[in-house]
Amino acid sequence: MNSLRRMLDVLDLFRPDQSVVDVEVICRQLGYAPATAYRYIRELCAVGLLVRLPGGYALGPRVIQLDLQMREYDPMLADSRELMEELGEETGLNVLLSELYGNSVITVHHHPGRDPEPLRFGRGRPMALLRSATARVVLAHLPPRQLRRLYDEHAQEADMQRLGKTWKDFSRAMLEIRRSGYCLSKGDLDPDKAGLAAPIFDERKRILGSITAVGSLERVQAFNEDYLANRLRDVAGEITQRISQRASA
Repeated sequence: MNSLRRMLDVLDLFRPDQSVVDVEVICRQLGYAPATAYRYIRELCAVGLLVRLPGGYALGPRVIQLDLQMREYDPMLADSRELMEELGEETGLNVLLSELYGNSVITVHHHPGRDPEPLRFGRGRPMALLRSATARVVLAHLPPRQLRRLYDEHAQEADMQRLGKTWKDFSRAMLEIRRSGYCLSKGDLDPDKAGLAAPIFDERKRILGSITAVGSLERVQAFNEDYLANRLRDVAGEITQRISQRASA
């Protein structure tokens, strides 16, 4: 399993400023021996996750195949899409479905709103757990031990300082999010946008992700906060219920 994880770490090297990698890049950035890098490349190419190009290796067509599979058949998305569309049409806000992914949250579906400006963090872009309502409502529902570890690792960062300068203050902020059932943020990712998010759970009440309504400050502030929060909680609750029913079917 450790070898598999190390091989899949090669895929994390791809980013906007590095769309092609080679053995030298893999060895330098991951610390692998050349023989190991060549072996991982060979295996990833064999299953279509990498493809060879003149300048090195790029993500392969299997990634697109998996993306299509998720878009069309992912159970969480299937349980959410209709509700997201209804909320988006009702409010004119962007509606995001996001999932917990390691120490980040990544948006897996985006129903666009009526604001003309694009979102900086739309589908496919991971967000740190400390930033935005989308991520913080997930952060607040992590197990206590994991929450404490994240605090200890990031206690001196500016995003953490905004949530609490001590563990006690931070814990109190997370408790408040859990009690209210939603999180509101303004200008965390885009200075002129605000969002409200509510948590989504699995059948055992473990946090899976969140649903967020986000738009321009003007559009969000046109709504009564309690009304919008109630709508988000209702939608998140319905998604959670559908996921639980699927698990027990």
